[in-house]
Amino acid sequence: MPYIVVDAGHGGWDKGAHFGAYNEKDITLRVATKVSNRLRQIGFQVTQLRTDDTYVGNASARGRQIAELQPNLAISIHVNSAGGTGEYSGAEIYVPIKEDSARFEYYLREELSRLNAFREIFSRAYTGEFYERYIDPQTLRFTQTYNYTDYYGIIREAWRGGVSCDIIEMFYLDNESDLYTFLNQEDAYVEAIVVSLCKAFNVDYERGGLRTEESDLVKETKKETYYRVICGSYSSLNDAKQVQQNLVNQNYSGVWIQPV
Repeated sequence: MPYIVVDAGHGGWDKGAHFGAYNEKDITLRVATKVSNRLRQIGFQVTQLRTDDTYVGNASARGRQIAELQPNLAISIHVNSAGGTGEYSGAEIYVPIKEDSARFEYYLREELSRLNAFREIFSRAYTGEFYERYIDPQTLRFTQTYNYTDYYGIIREAWRGGVSCDIIEMFYLDNESDLYTFLNQEDAYVEAIVVSLCKAFNVDYERGGLRTEESDLVKETKKETYYRVICGSYSSLNDAKQVQQNLVNQNYSGVWIQPV
């Protein structure tokens, strides 16, 4: 089975992007842990670089650690920010500038596009220039590579050690629509990453560990009844957000705000 390294961006004193009560380091740790657990259930070998709220090194140090581990692929999970402007929306993927294979990126773009807007797949050179990467749908390879050094330390140092590492920017934290789209379907983002890895490496999987045949779904519906709990209505959006964050902090899942 394939060996995957999963990096939860930031951690410890480095909280990453932040917006209101939300910090990037907390979101990435939660998602990385869920992704790692799901991959292990399926049979992947997985190393998760950060498993708690600690600082495990800068991007270059993490890239060197990935190179030492020699996985088949590494992914670094992040959320984006436009400096508090909320100007941008959607997911982005950053890949090594010399990378040719695009199997994982092709499937991940497809999966993430089902959940929210998808912006682009990029590479960034050490000098700062961005290069949009296009995929040939027939070969699942990038149509062009570039003979430059990568800007991002985790990508650059992993590549120097012979490992391809992608940065996955799931959404823009400072875009409220992006944020609440994610909060309403966090596990779907996890599954998007897991499914894409399975497709890229030709590994059999069942979405969410659940069988999808109609007969099974009908049987499950007969066995279980679900009840929706509503905690209150608020005239102030800020008050609603605070209640939501309090529930998230207490590990309640599926907490969202809906206009009434």
